[in-house]
Amino acid sequence: MLQKLPNKPRLKKPRLNKPIMKRLAETLGAVVARREAPGGAAILFSGQDIVWSGAVGVRETPDKPLLVSSKARVASISKVATALTLLKLVEADRIDLDQDISRHLGFALRHPAFPDSPITPRMILCHTAGIRDGENYRGVVGETLEGFFRPGGQNWNQGRHWADLPQPFGYFTYSNLAMGLLAQACEHAGGQRFDQLAQKLVFTPLGIKCGFNWSGITDQAAQEAATLYRRHVDKAGTDGDWQVQVDGAPAALPRPNLAYALGLGLQDYQLGSNGLLFSPQGGLRASVQDLARIGMALSGVVGLLEPATHAQLLKPHWTYREAHQASPANGDTSGGAFQGFGLGVHRLIPGDRCPVIGLTTEMIGHYGEAYGLLAGLWVDPISTRGFAWFITGSPYDPAPGTHSGIYRVEEDMMQAAAADLGLVAA
Repeated sequence: MLQKLPNKPRLKKPRLNKPIMKRLAETLGAVVARREAPGGAAILFSGQDIVWSGAVGVRETPDKPLLVSSKARVASISKVATALTLLKLVEADRIDLDQDISRHLGFALRHPAFPDSPITPRMILCHTAGIRDGENYRGVVGETLEGFFRPGGQNWNQGRHWADLPQPFGYFTYSNLAMGLLAQACEHAGGQRFDQLAQKLVFTPLGIKCGFNWSGITDQAAQEAATLYRRHVDKAGTDGDWQVQVDGAPAALPRPNLAYALGLGLQDYQLGSNGLLFSPQGGLRASVQDLARIGMALSGVVGLLEPATHAQLLKPHWTYREAHQASPANGDTSGGAFQGFGLGVHRLIPGDRCPVIGLTTEMIGHYGEAYGLLAGLWVDPISTRGFAWFITGSPYDPAPGTHSGIYRVEEDMMQAAAADLGLVAA
């Protein structure tokens, strides 16, 4: 039986740098004031304590204010919840991280160039399985996940989902599509839809009410939820209007909100046939308050995972290595955004490429970017200090960062949060 683990004792609040909360609050306010976003929310936490939270701007234009409780589509931060769901099934001995994942998919998953090489859940969690994104990774009732990976399948896309490398295994290739494989494995191993497993194994034990593709979201939370926007800025700097990208009028959306082939409904979905259906790669609707609680699970101060599993989560599984004469580079960093990965989580590594200048400790978490939203969830497992933030929209071409592979607004938000938490060198 799957059981909730008890929380660890509440930690004493550590002393943080002064002035506490000032930089993050000012930075968030400035981003919205400059119309780089219609709204934004952020939160700082230490142990199980929330030490500051705030929201500015709107959740729906023109006049519905954003709240710290407002849920938004948090994009790739969703992958952390997907990883935690799978890891709970690992703890229940229903999935083995190092065995062929095919046994939990209903079809044989093999790289076409390496038909004798098994692909494991661990490899997929670390994005080292040779799987990459093609033109599409949307889940639709009436389609199957197998159709992305079987030659001639409905979404085969000429095999573009497989990295074309002499030896793809161990090479870091970030993939949204691959998260569908993990969700499908969860359905086979757990005997329930992925959205329901995430609720049972992760969200309910953490005491939060969030959900994939609006699954399980309450009426009140839907009323308070955020729409995501983008806007055009011409070469002269002229502002355009905010344009809805996703979750317009969220209170009116079905819950769950899914895609269906013509004439089909949720009752037609065959369990374990399409792990992409609930968007495990990016479809989680959550508030910054929800994300803080997930961050506490990552730090270990909330006992969601068993100690041995938590140690595996934190362990460096991949670290970028530049090309040398004797060996090629070991991954695609997407312009420098990826420098290290754990078991389903990014690793922020202090140094020249780190988005946080002067960061004194490695942090784990995840970025989020989609439909105008930019976001992040990051925690230092040693001090258990962390932060989460999102903005509800951005220009179509946000300003690039000055010293890393992410956008400038992301650098600014992360720098301010880390400084307020005392995680940067004085």
